[in-house]
Amino acid sequence: MSIFEPIEALEHREERLSAEVKTLSDAERKLYFKAQTKQLKDPDTYASLNWSFIGGIHHIYLGKYLVFTVEFILLLVAVAGIVAGFELFIIILVALALFELPQLFFSQKIVRQKNYQISRSILDEIKRSPNKDV
Repeated sequence: MSIFEPIEALEHREERLSAEVKTLSDAERKLYFKAQTKQLKDPDTYASLNWSFIGGIHHIYLGKYLVFTVEFILLLVAVAGIVAGFELFIIILVALALFELPQLFFSQKIVRQKNYQISRSILDEIKRSPNKDV
């Protein structure tokens, strides 16, 4: 999934998922919604973390630890380079900003995509699980 994916494609996948959930038994549906309530992410929290904290903390919120690590290291290198007097390191800061801006503007869609993935995996686990205990 990409942040540039048409919203209609995401909506279509969400509708198919919802139709699959409706086919579950009452007990399975209860498990599904219970697990979903615990795991779904809030778009406003993601956007706030993106806006408020420099260094990619919002990636941790979505479980993207590698992206956070790379982004944080690049930020530290850029700041250290600038403090050491190498203005060329400003390019790294600009690149990080250009990488982050679309994530801020598309935060609602990014979290919706993540929530779809979470919901899909919960449903798949319920369907796979013989004892139906997610």
